[in-house]
Amino acid sequence: MTTGLAYKDLESWRRWSARRSAVRTTLSAVRHRGRQTLPAAVLTLPADEPRVLVVIDGGSASWRLALGCVVAHLDLRRTAVLSRLPEASALVPGGHASPWTPGDRLPGVDAVLSLGAFNDLAGQVRPWCRERDVRFVVAQHGLLTPWAPPSVDGDHYLAWSQADADFQTAGRPAVTSEVVGSQMLWEAARLPAAELLDDRPVMLGQLHGIELPRASEQRLYTDFCTRFDADYRPHPNEADAISRAQHAMMRRAGVRFETSGAPLPELGRPVVSIFSTGTLEAAQRGLPAWGHHPDPPAWVRGFWSRYGLSQFGSAPSAPAELPDVEPAITTARAVMS
Repeated sequence: MTTGLAYKDLESWRRWSARRSAVRTTLSAVRHRGRQTLPAAVLTLPADEPRVLVVIDGGSASWRLALGCVVAHLDLRRTAVLSRLPEASALVPGGHASPWTPGDRLPGVDAVLSLGAFNDLAGQVRPWCRERDVRFVVAQHGLLTPWAPPSVDGDHYLAWSQADADFQTAGRPAVTSEVVGSQMLWEAARLPAAELLDDRPVMLGQLHGIELPRASEQRLYTDFCTRFDADYRPHPNEADAISRAQHAMMRRAGVRFETSGAPLPELGRPVVSIFSTGTLEAAQRGLPAWGHHPDPPAWVRGFWSRYGLSQFGSAPSAPAELPDVEPAITTARAVMS
């Protein structure tokens, strides 16, 4: 059974990721030709000299949960935010926003919080932290597979669980960690329990991922949906040409698609996936939820075990145990310590 990350250093992981993503990247470049320019990075400074810098890469919900919710619990008069997202500047009330370049320096900063140096802006800030012995704190923002990006030597990793902390740091004595919990599951647990309205399962698609071969996933999804009267719900990132071709083949094989866009709790149906975050969220809201693979690789079995996911055909997954203190608060305390 896989007990840690497949790649222990960031450069090796980047080379692997580039190889696995080559076709998808090429198709995306053709489709979006002429629209590759990134927005300018903006540094928003607080009223006083900043002590903490929060680096926000990406625009998915994960940054809002792992970083955005944390900022409110930091000292806002001493917290700066660096991001390409216009909405990120609003996290610092009354802050002064200006363009940022990698040469900019913040002499008072003694801690940086980000989702990891594998991201663009966080990767540009990381060398500066090493030069000045600034703490570089990484917040876990999703479920870990063996092919998750590794932290960098010297990082302090804030994990959802001790099992995730051990998984990220296995064989990496220069990466420290502590457990803060998952803000995503914390917030899901505080919403009303979802009502089961229909016993037909929804299979969450992950054709966009790079962990499993696309062809085997397509066969799995087609078999499951046709055998168990389930609907296939494609991931939002399944918009590339290859995914669309696979969708067409699945439809010809009799697979129905769930494309309402409604949140899973509103659908009120059992949720199944190979290793999707949505399965954990569904279980946290009280919906029947399982992992499924007819012949799961060792790492998938390890994944199910680490996150408490039951295999389809057994009792549904139990909601995850939550910490006593909100993860965003614990994260803020860890950054300011």
